[in-house]
Amino acid sequence: MRNALLTVVLAGFLSQGAVAAQVTEPTTYRLTGTRVALAQDVHIERDEEVTDVAVVVGGSLVVDGRVRDGIVVVGGNLRLTATSDVRGDIVLVGGQLQRDEGARHAGSVNYISFGDWSRRTFGFFPTFDFGDYGRWLSLAGTFARVSLLAVLMMVVLVIARPAVARSGRAAVAEPVRAGLVGLAAEIFFVPFLVAASIGLAITIVGIPFVALLVPVALVTAVFALVLGFTSLACRLGEWVEDRLGWQPGNAFIATTIGFVLIMGPTIAARLIGVGSEALHPVAFALLVMGLSVEFAAWTIGLGGTILTGLGRWHTVPPPIATPPTADGPAPPAPSAVY
Repeated sequence: MRNALLTVVLAGFLSQGAVAAQVTEPTTYRLTGTRVALAQDVHIERDEEVTDVAVVVGGSLVVDGRVRDGIVVVGGNLRLTATSDVRGDIVLVGGQLQRDEGARHAGSVNYISFGDWSRRTFGFFPTFDFGDYGRWLSLAGTFARVSLLAVLMMVVLVIARPAVARSGRAAVAEPVRAGLVGLAAEIFFVPFLVAASIGLAITIVGIPFVALLVPVALVTAVFALVLGFTSLACRLGEWVEDRLGWQPGNAFIATTIGFVLIMGPTIAARLIGVGSEALHPVAFALLVMGLSVEFAAWTIGLGGTILTGLGRWHTVPPPIATPPTADGPAPPAPSAVY
């Protein structure tokens, strides 16, 4: 009898120890405030509690811990694991929600469709599909860009015609050199501007100049690009006039001819693109060719503008007018701009 009693008591102690071993100790959470992330994935750990909202743009979010004031995910997916505890509304823009069994959420879930984020361009930007309307939107966007560029070119011709002549001569005389200079400017402009802004911001005296440097640099860059493009278009139009034997002597006509030749493939590609599916390969080939021609024109023209100091000085001697002869008046100068 005594042995049986001892056995029962010992079994009771063992069972209590087993139950105590199975009891999970309470988790001590690390408190953090608002979690905001751009272009990266975020993981809220099991022992982390976000006391404010969690916002992720351009990445996905995995929640193992707690979030106390809602979640916003733009361009990514959200996963709530079995140990997650989320309070507040969830907003998903272009992503999907994966909720494991056991995940806790008190609030509503709102989905906003915005492009196909499962197929991204350059690893970040979503793929947009507007159906048949997308072709017309592309055409409208191209016409808007071309119209704005045409207006800017006309303004440059009115206010800076000598600069157009000098930049055009420099770009045509040394296209390889101008192209390399323009390409270097396109690559290093933004890093140089950022470095200069940081350098000025480090010093207390230079902080006010940062607000002046950025807009001035951007305006100068836009002017240099448009000036270079205009000068190259004008020189191209003059070359066509010389080959056809035309001598209108008008810089606006020459620039219009060059502008149509440079932008023609892109416009034609957009026009063909609104047609049937069978013409889409042709439209794509024209679009690639047109964008390549545009890039070359922008780059070489920018290089010519830089080489001439925004068209302020000559790198190529100007044309010399032929003196009049006894047989008749002197022939017109080789360029309509001079």
